[in-house]
Amino acid sequence: MKKTLKIIIFSCLLLLQSGYLLAQDTSVYENMSLNEILNIDVVVTASKQPEDLFETPLSTTIISKEEIAKSSVTSIPEALRLSQGVIVREITPGNYDIHIRGYDDITKNVYVSLPMNTTTLVMIDNRIVYSYFSGGTFWETLPIDINDVERIEVVRGPASALYGPNAVTGVINIITSHAHKQGENIVVNSKFGTNNAINASVNIGYNWNDKTKLSFSSNFTERNRFNKDYFDFNQNSYTSLDDNTMFVVPIKNSTNYDVWTSSEFREALGTTYDVDLSLRKAGGNIFFTHNFSEQSNIDIAMGAQSSQSQKTGFLNLITPLSQIESESYYFNSRVNHKNLSGQLTVNTGKDFSNYKFNSYKFTNMEVNLEYFKQFKNLSIRPGINYKYLSYNSPLIYEDGLNFNELDIQFKDEPRIASSYSAFMLTEWKPTSNLRMIGAVRIDKFDINKNYFKNYELASTYRVDKNNLIRAVFSKANKSPFFLDSYLNANLMVKFDYTNNQTQPTITVPVSLNVNGQEDLKYPTITNYEIGWRTKKNSNIRLDLEMFYSEVDNFVNPNVYRNYEVVQQLTDEGQPGDIISLSASGDVVFENYNLRANQYGAGFTLNYDVSDSFKTKFFGTYQKTAISGRKSIDIETKKVTVDINTDSNTFESVTNTIMNPTQWSDAVTPSFFGGFSLNYMLNSKWNFASDAYIYSNQKFEYYNYYTIYDTSYLDQSKVEMPIKTNLDLNAKVTYQLNKNTSLDVTGRNLLGEHREFGFADNIGTTFLIGLQWNFK
Repeated sequence: MKKTLKIIIFSCLLLLQSGYLLAQDTSVYENMSLNEILNIDVVVTASKQPEDLFETPLSTTIISKEEIAKSSVTSIPEALRLSQGVIVREITPGNYDIHIRGYDDITKNVYVSLPMNTTTLVMIDNRIVYSYFSGGTFWETLPIDINDVERIEVVRGPASALYGPNAVTGVINIITSHAHKQGENIVVNSKFGTNNAINASVNIGYNWNDKTKLSFSSNFTERNRFNKDYFDFNQNSYTSLDDNTMFVVPIKNSTNYDVWTSSEFREALGTTYDVDLSLRKAGGNIFFTHNFSEQSNIDIAMGAQSSQSQKTGFLNLITPLSQIESESYYFNSRVNHKNLSGQLTVNTGKDFSNYKFNSYKFTNMEVNLEYFKQFKNLSIRPGINYKYLSYNSPLIYEDGLNFNELDIQFKDEPRIASSYSAFMLTEWKPTSNLRMIGAVRIDKFDINKNYFKNYELASTYRVDKNNLIRAVFSKANKSPFFLDSYLNANLMVKFDYTNNQTQPTITVPVSLNVNGQEDLKYPTITNYEIGWRTKKNSNIRLDLEMFYSEVDNFVNPNVYRNYEVVQQLTDEGQPGDIISLSASGDVVFENYNLRANQYGAGFTLNYDVSDSFKTKFFGTYQKTAISGRKSIDIETKKVTVDINTDSNTFESVTNTIMNPTQWSDAVTPSFFGGFSLNYMLNSKWNFASDAYIYSNQKFEYYNYYTIYDTSYLDQSKVEMPIKTNLDLNAKVTYQLNKNTSLDVTGRNLLGEHREFGFADNIGTTFLIGLQWNFK
């Protein structure tokens, strides 16, 4: 079915829904009891204004502070396992790979081992926390901790029309908590556990008559690894760091073609590993809010973080795990005055890998201005946005990085980019039960000639106070990244060649330029979705959704090579023995003619068995298919020949292209979900259990630098299947007094397993916690 036809049919369904239901105009809230109204969950991310969660047009989940407190959760990424539609995989203890609904391999080019999700936008209090260097969010670098969280709002499905590029599969908005009670507010949390697990946080605030609030928070987290070994691609197994080999082997000496060993490579770079440490992070924040009047307020936040983590990276040429040290500082201010709102965000810092060339410094600034106007049954929200982005990395300097010489120095040569955006959000309520929303946004990055267009059309109908149906059509884009646009590096490797049984093996040097490219198109997701929410009674709530989406504008680094062969001519004038053989080429990011589509369904069922026993069950099934995918092949584009009569040689140059398509639909589990159970025995004791489950996955990796002939495909491919796993957790809490509680938490009670390819096993952890509240 053509895309245009799909849009027409979908729009007709929305209009039919509107026309059929227009005559009804009774507010459902008039039929609600006071208790029902008081228990309404308020969400802001789905439509940029506070509203009843039940009414939201988009697929939305709220993870509340109360739900987090009663669960076994010890970090923000763990809390996302309480939401439908979110894939959460632990890479090493405390470090996570997080995706909404999937597409996690398809949109990341050939870097399958990258943990960065480049299609989900993460925000803290509407402040975007996203790296535009290679895309994604680094969860270990968030300055806040789980105890700073008031709630987490998860919006599933494209939302770039509301929040800009990279909200392609959804948005995660972390709302922080500040001094709710008047007067002093002090909260102290601490947890200590096995495998050197530590969580500690302090939040001190003061509330002046709900008009002015000032809060200070600090946090510290530490996790150790359960393993000490590292994956080796060549040996297809885990070995000690000293026994690791180079999976891409640069030439160290261009005269005799000596190559770097892994130990020499690390020593030359000054690379060290703390093989025990997985994560160590500390953060501090200051939050200030002041209400001048009911229609005017200011909200200011600033903070810093320092972290050290061990997780999968890229281009370190040895093992998937790199050790990253990060340091960053932020300032965020939001001002609202009547119908006008503005936001200014500044974020600066550095992310330094123990492999120096993977490091960068950054300074980002974002300004957002919006105007909201409410008419009788129509509202409009136009806005503009400006981003200033600066990244300084040896990988993107104009003179290029030489992987063979390893003379890596930071220069005062940052790459700078700006983007300008305009958007409009419109909402029309022809009746109290019917609601229609339209949004459009256009972003222009000055490092790319293309305009990035995002739009959304949604409709909801509140059948009665217990039932709502909704439909959404949306389209969203990824943005350009500095690495894809400006990557500039040179790598010389070698391979051994012989053309017969008698001729000696010839060492062939291969010089490759690895380059990004400006003006690429980036993955775009078009999504169709319908949903139904129902409250059978006050104790049972069910949310169902079905979705279908398509992805195009894939990006892939293609490999172009030139093979230069010199052969001695025989007495008969025919090419004979090879005298010399060399190769050069380019690895270039390009758009690729490929398409993927995904269909799926999800549900969340909340069942309050009683006031003391509450349960939640949720799950998502998805199936992704890729069309236009070809087997990896080396295609000869051109051959030129020449006979040199002076040297009596035959010289030939062969131009080839290889498309190392690694896109896989197997790396996303077909099913993922979980449950949470909470039982309050009495005012003193609380028992909770939660679980997260995902089905089989398979991680694949091709070392395309070593593929010179299709006969090398099997030996250059590494696969790692991840089996279906149930991560079961439990927590027991005892309330000592009104201010103090003790808890015991057990995580991953079913034992050690691996969740992410080529990374660590995750074992069982037990923690003892103490919380003290003074409010």
